[in-house]
Amino acid sequence: MSWIWSALTPHPPILVPEVGRGREGEAAITLEGLDRLMKRLARRKPEVLLLLSPHQPWAPGSLFLNAASRPRGSLAPFGAPSVAFTLSTPAEKLSELAAHLTAKGIPLRTGTGNPDLTRDQGSLVPLYFLERAWGTLPSVVLASPIGLDPRSALKLGEALASFDGKSSWALLASGDLSHRLTRDAPAGYSPVGEKFDAAIVAALSSTDPRPLLDLTPQELEDAGECGLRSVLAMLGHCRVLKGSIDVLSHEGPFGVGYCNAVWTA
Repeated sequence: MSWIWSALTPHPPILVPEVGRGREGEAAITLEGLDRLMKRLARRKPEVLLLLSPHQPWAPGSLFLNAASRPRGSLAPFGAPSVAFTLSTPAEKLSELAAHLTAKGIPLRTGTGNPDLTRDQGSLVPLYFLERAWGTLPSVVLASPIGLDPRSALKLGEALASFDGKSSWALLASGDLSHRLTRDAPAGYSPVGEKFDAAIVAALSSTDPRPLLDLTPQELEDAGECGLRSVLAMLGHCRVLKGSIDVLSHEGPFGVGYCNAVWTA
């Protein structure tokens, strides 16, 4: 089996000390969850990391695969230019993955003109913590599931589970939860925000996507989320591969839901 783990992480730049400059402490539960996650993954560095980020370019009705060979970027827009990465995307591995997903009926779009990750905190923040855990990063394939509807995102995860890439792979599902948990939340308040976050935690804890699939399109919009499709892809992936998902933390500082969760082979 190619897959050695699958994990969900949040991606607010404020978690990075060079950005937060002390305010990251306001998300202490999330940082504790990240620390527990990184300790679980410290000896589980894959040869290839598939990273689903809602801040990558996206294509309506499709999964977008970033085929740039050397994507790079930094957290300079958030005041931390020293937090910078240059990644390596293996063309052969990306092609193998694309062929498998196409055969499984997953609509794909690929692009080679998207090497700039500067505004993709969905990738850069998780990579910051993974690099600290491992010292160096593996090859990375970047993708965005935002163009998929919820059921297609679940199907994506199921299709990924049967991929045998002849290398060790891991799936990083990057995504924040509701952005509308409190009156001072960045997207304003909605009572649906708490319901959405509870559904995410319930779905992950049970490895059952129904709490999420039962939400109406209006509820999903009112939740102000960015991580739903990443979560559903992880759920589809883990359900096929069996075993349970450990929810390591959940909280809503700054009016935004953050969750850390992991499945390991």
